[in-house]
Amino acid sequence: MSKVMTVLGEIDSKDLGYTSMHDHILVDLSYWKDEFKALVPNINEDKLKVQGQNISYLRKGYFSASSDSVCLNDVDLASEEISHFKNAGGSAIVEVSPGGIRGNIEDLKKVSENAGVHIIASAGLYCEGSWPKKCVDMSISELQAHIEKEIYEGIDGTHIKAGHIKIACNNLTELEEKALRAGAQASKKSGLVLQVHTGLLSMDIQDTLRMVDIAVKEEGMDPQKLIMCHIDLKILKSLAIKEFILDHDTATQLLLEPVRQILNKGVNIGFDTFGSNWGTEIAGQRLPTDYERIRALFPLIKEGYSKQIVLGNDLFVKFSYRKYGGEGYTRVLDFVLPMLKELGVSEEDIQNMMVNNPARLLEY
Repeated sequence: MSKVMTVLGEIDSKDLGYTSMHDHILVDLSYWKDEFKALVPNINEDKLKVQGQNISYLRKGYFSASSDSVCLNDVDLASEEISHFKNAGGSAIVEVSPGGIRGNIEDLKKVSENAGVHIIASAGLYCEGSWPKKCVDMSISELQAHIEKEIYEGIDGTHIKAGHIKIACNNLTELEEKALRAGAQASKKSGLVLQVHTGLLSMDIQDTLRMVDIAVKEEGMDPQKLIMCHIDLKILKSLAIKEFILDHDTATQLLLEPVRQILNKGVNIGFDTFGSNWGTEIAGQRLPTDYERIRALFPLIKEGYSKQIVLGNDLFVKFSYRKYGGEGYTRVLDFVLPMLKELGVSEEDIQNMMVNNPARLLEY
């Protein structure tokens, strides 16, 4: 049996089913708050709670100052939201919150039990600034041992084991590079997939290529077990709002050749921010729309890359829940896949991205 480790124990990879390869379920990103408040003056503290009259304010980018927005810790609410995913045809979710931002691991097990969905927890570390204090001064080998303890023994003193490795790099700082190298070595030893967060708006494709080379060429991990996340945020020439208005044709030009460069290294990529309803308007930037994401994804599929692409929603803010008017965890299942089928994408390609690739990547 080719096994996948979930929070409820091992399953056969054949039982994985339709899988979101990138979502947060229980997560605490409130470490952002102090840094954000230092950069952005005149924040309206009265508008930081997630409720109807505040959501338009939060969506502009002020959610980064709101612990209520970026801390998901309600087991019952999470279970309800994940149940929508199951009802839409979903079967498994890779929970990509590693050490530093991870919610309570026992509660994550409860969500899996309540919703009847396979959940795969992540070993590893998030971006610099979020790390547990004990990890900051560790060597690469010590970080590797820390990651492997979560794989082989359990997370946070429990017997719940990680089935996936997540390393997050916003700027590939010295610490983040150490974590990347440690994660690559842990992947090489354990056979688990390594998924690498590439800075949402701070990194370009060249930075991503550099991280691929570190993990594969320098550390020797299997490229087929490497996923570079958030490539769908890097598909346009410019995300600047002014350029979008003043030079729309240039700003919305697809950057597919650099994406092909990543794929041609034999690694996997994530188009994993479908349904995002948060923004960075306060920084003068916008996100690609889901239509633009599909516009970039479609030719890559038609060129034969479906065996190297995985999909997800990257839900991490509370107002993305259905309860607050967001798409929840179902945007890929409810909109993206039906649209791809309308465009003529084959069932084989759909199965690759949603079933076969996740099974291949997660099995060990």
